Amino acid sequence: MKKSTAFFLPFISLFFFSCASFFAPSESDVILKNLAIEYYTLGDGYFEVKNYKKAVECYKKAMRNEDVKNAAFYKLARSYALGEDWQNALECYEEMLKKDEKNVSLRSSVAYIKAMSGEADEAIRLYCALSDENPHDESLAENCVSLLLFAGRAEDAEKRYFFLKEQFPENAKLKDFSKKLSDALPDFSETEEKSEEKSNAKNL
Repeated sequence: MKKSTAFFLPFISLFFFSCASFFAPSESDVILKNLAIEYYTLGDGYFEVKNYKKAVECYKKAMRNEDVKNAAFYKLARSYALGEDWQNALECYEEMLKKDEKNVSLRSSVAYIKAMSGEADEAIRLYCALSDENPHDESLAENCVSLLLFAGRAEDAEKRYFFLKEQFPENAKLKDFSKKLSDALPDFSETEEKSEEKSNAKNL
């Protein structure tokens, strides 16, 4: 009986220690994780001083580790955008949107990138859709008016202006928008009803 037990003990011990080795993280994994964290931290340092090119390099290296991959990818996208690398920024934000299609911040970032890369019509479509879905977001409403004026769509901008004025009467851009609308639309009035009356009278 003792012989039988002795025969099995080496195998039990071997199995136990094999399992322990399997579940315990290897030293190389720990080193790689720490290295990724260091690159991420270094990237943040470059990001803070607006050296976005260097930040991009560090965040890419940090992404090699799964524990910091998502955070590094987000910072990578921001670095591309702030560094005005619009194409790479767009690719990153669109990749993130695939995982979170309704995220307002990500969708707004895509709209901003479209605007800055010269795709005004698409940026307007995106911003106005976001504003309609989120009527209590002041920045979205403001960006709609700004882009419509930039694109020369004064009549559309006028409608958005009155919405902005009604919902956010303290908005800092209202005075500037009003002046631009007055220059673009002879019938523009600060009161929406009067503006419509002038426009209707002109069409009689």
